[in-house]
Amino acid sequence: MIQLHHCVSARSFRPLWMLEELGLPYRLVLHDFPPRVHDETFLATNPLGTVPVLFDGEVGMTESAAICQYLAARHPEAGLDVASPNPAYGDYVNAPTNHAAH
Repeated sequence: MIQLHHCVSARSFRPLWMLEELGLPYRLVLHDFPPRVHDETFLATNPLGTVPVLFDGEVGMTESAAICQYLAARHPEAGLDVASPNPAYGDYVNAPTNHAAH
């Protein structure tokens, strides 16, 4: 089962939202923010002491946007992934900008 380490009002909300959108079963581990200050044992989970941390089997990830992209790619049936040949791929991997200003 997927496990997500999360703090309220942290970037870990991104992968939490993605897990909910995908409807995947997961175990949520809540921490006080920042976990490196409030729980020294968390450093064994992530030496940086930051959230998110996601474990999916043998895969461990700590970058919130990469976790979302990983989950979308691993679960294509949900239709949330955008392939690189798609013209919208740039917007998918980066927040859209105001193109009219260019």
